[in-house]
Amino acid sequence: MKKTTLHIFLLVFAVISLASCTRNHGDIGPWFGTWYVEQITADGTRVHDVEGNYFFQFQSKVFRVSRVYGLNQMEESFGTWQENDGKMTISFPDPSAFYIHMPGLEEHNDFSVTTTSSSQMTLTKTDAAGTVMAYHLKKQP
Repeated sequence: MKKTTLHIFLLVFAVISLASCTRNHGDIGPWFGTWYVEQITADGTRVHDVEGNYFFQFQSKVFRVSRVYGLNQMEESFGTWQENDGKMTISFPDPSAFYIHMPGLEEHNDFSVTTTSSSQMTLTKTDAAGTVMAYHLKKQP
């Protein structure tokens, strides 16, 4: 009986511990989680040469972008992010670890958050050549 009680206690403790680790440093609002990049546009025209599926992930101040392609192949890069008053900055401080080849995404990105809801978000930026890039994101369950 004691052994069964101990196992139940350990199981409950493990579940509570794992569940409490999803949001380091508190709630970051609607950004938390995984966002699928549904569409990328350049000056309003859909970018057709995008191969694979891209995902943005936000947690605390850590940002992850990943690309899934082929049969279970994936590449990813980690950076930092911050958002204030409709502006978002995403940076990849270590250029040697910036592997993602995503149209318009650079080592340092200053975005305007043009639309946002709990399930949809659009980030726009103007690159060095004057092209307006827009990333249309959809929240994943």
